Amino acid sequence: MSAKTNPQKPRNKITYTPAPLPAEGLVRLPSVLAVLGISRTSFHNGIKAKIYPAGELLSPRCRVWRVEQIRALIDKLGGAA
Repeated sequence: MSAKTNPQKPRNKITYTPAPLPAEGLVRLPSVLAVLGISRTSFHNGIKAKIYPAGELLSPRCRVWRVEQIRALIDKLGGAA
């Protein structure tokens, strides 16, 4: 049996593109990670250690963070957004 090759183009699954922080409102995890410059694992470990806010659930699979919380976190950590 030979290896099967896939003639279709590769699947690029992009569900959410990080954007800069808005003036107010809610942001999803990729935007938070882009602003903080850390990995997903580091952020989740920081949530467990109570360093970072846990965010709020909009639905069972969609967690968001208030921009005010993220800006306060950046100020607390000594950075600028």
